[in-house]
Amino acid sequence: MVSPTKKNILFALLVNACRVLLAVAFMVSGFVKAVDPMGFFYKLSEYATAFGITVFSDAWLLFFAIVLAGAEFVIGFFLLTGIYRRFSVVAVFVLMIFYIALTFYIAWNNPVSDCGCFGDALSLSNWETFGKNVFLLLLSAAVCFKSSFYRGRINSKTRWLAVLFVLFYVVLIEGVSLLHLPVIDFRPFAIGADLRDVVTDKPAEYDRVAVYEKDGIQREFATDALPADTAWSYIGSRNRLVRAARVAKVSEFSFLNLADNYDVADDILADTGYVALLVMESVEQADESRVDKINDLYDYCREHNVKFYAATSSPDEAVALWCKRTGAEYPLYWADNDLLKTIVRANPGLLLIKDGIVADKWNVVDTPEVETLSSAVPLQRSRLGGYVKMMHGWRFWVLLFVVPMAFILLVNLMSGAGWKGHDDAGDDKGVEECDATVENENE
Repeated sequence: MVSPTKKNILFALLVNACRVLLAVAFMVSGFVKAVDPMGFFYKLSEYATAFGITVFSDAWLLFFAIVLAGAEFVIGFFLLTGIYRRFSVVAVFVLMIFYIALTFYIAWNNPVSDCGCFGDALSLSNWETFGKNVFLLLLSAAVCFKSSFYRGRINSKTRWLAVLFVLFYVVLIEGVSLLHLPVIDFRPFAIGADLRDVVTDKPAEYDRVAVYEKDGIQREFATDALPADTAWSYIGSRNRLVRAARVAKVSEFSFLNLADNYDVADDILADTGYVALLVMESVEQADESRVDKINDLYDYCREHNVKFYAATSSPDEAVALWCKRTGAEYPLYWADNDLLKTIVRANPGLLLIKDGIVADKWNVVDTPEVETLSSAVPLQRSRLGGYVKMMHGWRFWVLLFVVPMAFILLVNLMSGAGWKGHDDAGDDKGVEECDATVENENE
């Protein structure tokens, strides 16, 4: 029979395991949305359209995307560290109730194909999302109703520093991602992606193998490595699957000249040199503050034999007005709006493609000045662009999280609380019994 004190220890271990799993899930979910707030905004816009919600403008939807992504990460951080214990467990439980209702409706009616709960990092079906949320709801219930079995490891003297850090961290991620490009690119057009693999279906591949039998056991041999042992008897041959068929990640990759319906996408993919692709999701809403820089880049590319294409989903009338207003001489091709939003999260944005591979990409605000360029490298980053690029990639953000947190924990340890932690809700009987039990067993 398990004693009451040992039962408390088991409860504490179970509740803390649930807490950590729940905290990690919320932090990961919030992080992958925070690194691409525009992508989450597009998903919320898709929800609004599917549900017929028209009361919110795009500005409000973007605001909701920014706040919700940051809130998920911060609440997960609070759960992980035990800061504001009562607030965080109730907030998570309420959010999970809302997510359960929402995802059940989506799974049942299928108004959208992907919930977007993990951004572009992980795609789940609607029923998989609902099942995931049921599991997280069970975890949140255990943590919410048994929250007295854990408490924070950061004391009240240090708590403000941890809160300030996590808010700074989230604001920096979302700020850099909004003003420049997502700091981690989970989409098919990330730097280094081979566009020919991204937009092309791959058929299944097979090789021919010979089948031999020995002592009642059959074995396959490659046709160029047949067995030398004459005890093996030839049975026959068959095809062996080497690689399964793969559907293209992007099925609609097309840039049309509407005048003659000519598609330049194949020209872009087939070009073995450098190709600059200017992407303007909507010329009506495009940032006009850098039009002179774009025009200068077009002239530079033309002088250095770099192919330059521009793509938009706007109608001809809007394109003609854009060219008249900005003096644009480069040709603009029509492309699907969803494709352009997937290629680059900027309006305008610029891709540099080399032999079908994405060599670099910019928000238009980061495109280099032509005076800084050289003929050796068609488009290299400015000094500011280099600093921005340094902040792109998971290593930078892991270090930016781990190093300050290590410092905060050190300050917390030196502030006199040790590792006993701090319970911001007052004394809890369950926690005290667990601590007392552990101390007695250690003695």
